[in-house]
Amino acid sequence: METKNDGNACKDRQGLLKIAIVHEWLVTWAGSERVLAEIMTLYPEADLYVLFDRLPADKRSALPRNPVGESFLGKWPKIDRSYRNLLPLMPAAVESLNLKDYDLVLTSSHAVVKGLLLHSGQLHLCYCHTPPRYLWDMTETYFSRSFSGRLKRAAASLFLSRLRQWDYRAGQRPDAFIANSDFVARRISRIYGRTSIVIHPPVDIERFAVKPGPGGEYFVTLGRFVPYKNIDRIVQAFRSLPYELVIVGDGPGRNRIEDLLRGQRNIRWLPYITDQEWGDLLQKARAFLFMAEEDFGIAPLEAQAAGVPVIAWGAGGILETVPGLKTEDVNRSGISGPVGVLYADPTPDALSQAVHFFVEREEMFQPEAARKNAGRFSRALFRTRYQSFVADQVRQMFGDRPIPGSSGLSERPDHAC
Repeated sequence: METKNDGNACKDRQGLLKIAIVHEWLVTWAGSERVLAEIMTLYPEADLYVLFDRLPADKRSALPRNPVGESFLGKWPKIDRSYRNLLPLMPAAVESLNLKDYDLVLTSSHAVVKGLLLHSGQLHLCYCHTPPRYLWDMTETYFSRSFSGRLKRAAASLFLSRLRQWDYRAGQRPDAFIANSDFVARRISRIYGRTSIVIHPPVDIERFAVKPGPGGEYFVTLGRFVPYKNIDRIVQAFRSLPYELVIVGDGPGRNRIEDLLRGQRNIRWLPYITDQEWGDLLQKARAFLFMAEEDFGIAPLEAQAAGVPVIAWGAGGILETVPGLKTEDVNRSGISGPVGVLYADPTPDALSQAVHFFVEREEMFQPEAARKNAGRFSRALFRTRYQSFVADQVRQMFGDRPIPGSSGLSERPDHAC
């Protein structure tokens, strides 16, 4: 990264950097929020900003600190239900955040906060969960239900085109990008023309006990009922399979799932479970099922942390986290320690074939192998890699100016001044 200098780079070298952490919004507690919590833990003196905060009370204990600032969207009534319809306002909301007094700005972005307007004396490092898929890759999937009718679709086409233009400009604003997977790094390069380093998200490996051995009582899947997760196709596959399935989740596609479950005795639906219940459920699971092209995917790694193999569509970030057999391969000898089965197409038939393929080889999938693989994505490794990257970028811009809460990683002598 080329050092920026507005004349103040050597000013107050011994003063601690003032840090802001910026996340899109707080509505649910999911993968990106877990990354946010780790970043906040690394920099306990940093201030947190969001576009709006509607995190439920029962989830707030997982947040190290509450935000100190919100955009004007924080005053919008019932925004937790309507924010997806407010996309045209998001650029103005993020550009309205006043962060001029901070030296280091760390963003956790899956939508717009990479587009903060900062001055040349500030360092902006963006952890990118993904460039917005609703703008670049899955527009039809995301908006097909929301914009029916000729006039609505014409209006949507106009504002989406403008949002893409803004998002490209926003992608030029961070000083450096961190991608959450190689898959996302390639998308950052393709969409924004920017390079990035890869630091995989943290998985809380230690909260899962390893199941005692191969086998179990049922197959399991977990995810929101949204189109790209393909939960309905998983259910369709098991309507004709002689095995038990447990599905965990809820969402806009609830009615579709309910229709598919009518009369099915081999499928159990749990709309919501606690973290403890999720760990307990995995103890008796034969395999975790996955049919989404995710940018990374935390749930398949949580399953592996419990020793549960994964049967997944071989696309997206899953290719980085599930070394496994492929259903189109013949039964190869000499495979030691596979942790999953990958299938080629996101269809019920392909999943059914993959399940049969797995059952015939179930004893090959030892829990210890899955747990070992999950260890490559631990919280400790994330913290070390993220903190080291930030320290290196800070040294390039601010020399030996210390970072609060950084355990001295940035406090290397620099006599450039």
